[in-house]
Amino acid sequence: MASYAGGENRYRLDCTPFQAKTETVDGVIGQDRNGIGRHARSIRSAQNLDVTEMEARVTQAKSSVYRLLVIASIVLTPVWSHAGDWKLIRLAYSSGWDALPAIVAIERGLFSQEHLVVNGLTISSTEALIGSLSSGSTDIAAVSQRGGLIMAALKLPLRILSLNGWGTQMELVISDQQPAVKSVADLKGKTIAIGVGSEAHPVLIRLLNKFKLRPSDVTIKLLPPDSLTKALDQKTPLADGIFESRHFTSAVMKGGNAHVLMGAEDLTNLLGLIAAAPVIVRAELIEKEPDTVQRFANAWVKSLKYIQQDPDDAARLLAIFFHRQGLRAVTPELTKSWIAMTKYDRPIWTASDTADAEYNGWGLKEGGILKVLPKLDGYVDNRFAESAVRRLEASQPAAAESAAPDRSSSPKNPKEAAPQEALQ
Repeated sequence: MASYAGGENRYRLDCTPFQAKTETVDGVIGQDRNGIGRHARSIRSAQNLDVTEMEARVTQAKSSVYRLLVIASIVLTPVWSHAGDWKLIRLAYSSGWDALPAIVAIERGLFSQEHLVVNGLTISSTEALIGSLSSGSTDIAAVSQRGGLIMAALKLPLRILSLNGWGTQMELVISDQQPAVKSVADLKGKTIAIGVGSEAHPVLIRLLNKFKLRPSDVTIKLLPPDSLTKALDQKTPLADGIFESRHFTSAVMKGGNAHVLMGAEDLTNLLGLIAAAPVIVRAELIEKEPDTVQRFANAWVKSLKYIQQDPDDAARLLAIFFHRQGLRAVTPELTKSWIAMTKYDRPIWTASDTADAEYNGWGLKEGGILKVLPKLDGYVDNRFAESAVRRLEASQPAAAESAAPDRSSSPKNPKEAAPQEALQ
């Protein structure tokens, strides 16, 4: 490992930090401690995915936009003088669809362009990731907003480096066996299903609050993915409705016997929902190896741009990622529909993202997931993402306008603020 500057020596692999932080977890986290990452385990058919044929198509038929992007990046990437300029990053990411930017950056060589060796590993649980970040065995993690809020509540020495996507579409679906439910206000006494560790949990509590309902006015049932997609079965229903991302509700709607009570667009407009997912980095790595962090940000910004420019190839890569986990029924057509459910057009965290995330933190506290309100003051460091955007703009003058953050379409401040809107 001597050829990788700063490789092994920067990691403190003793268990002391993990043990100390585990004691703190119990004082901050309430129910459901494994709240990071999403899984598409609900899709279980025997349809095969021909990976060999898929990769052949990928290598033979890239879009012209992608080719221009890669050529520009390679030409303008600095030529490093020797092997010692390579840096090692240990990266954690989800085993679900929200792993997309990490998968694209790895498989399309964007980290390699920055002379980074990336050791990637999927996240098994929030607690495991907290221990790994605390001990230094993970450097950077692409996490759910929920996971990031838990870490902020624990006051871990981390910083938000960039975005892993935002605006994932959620909707409220109600069983046709509940004809009296015509509004969210009619949910009192009903059972609403959400996924275990779901990003939808705090949003549901915000929605209930908007209609003057408390979490205790409904039964919120936590279900694993396989059960969630069958929750509105006519013969053996597990719930009266489902509030989840469209990755799940679209599958439920295909089965019939249900209807959308509040769609994704209406929900976003009503709550001012942004739902930005953060990429977090250890503060110590920023202090000791800022150049390594900058290289990572450069590759990450290019990955987000790649997803926008070539969603077809990104969908193939995501399908292969699921195939490797044994989910052969996940096709590129399905993953392309998933990609359209989340926005990847912003690498820079905004004040609006912070306000929205802190309101979701309030929802997690109201729902018993957290015992303290997380605050993101001083938790965001945009320097590296901003520099990466400028670098990408300089390498693609013709695309500078589209490469920069779209200020005109950036989400506005949430329409509600938790302290003012919370029920007394």
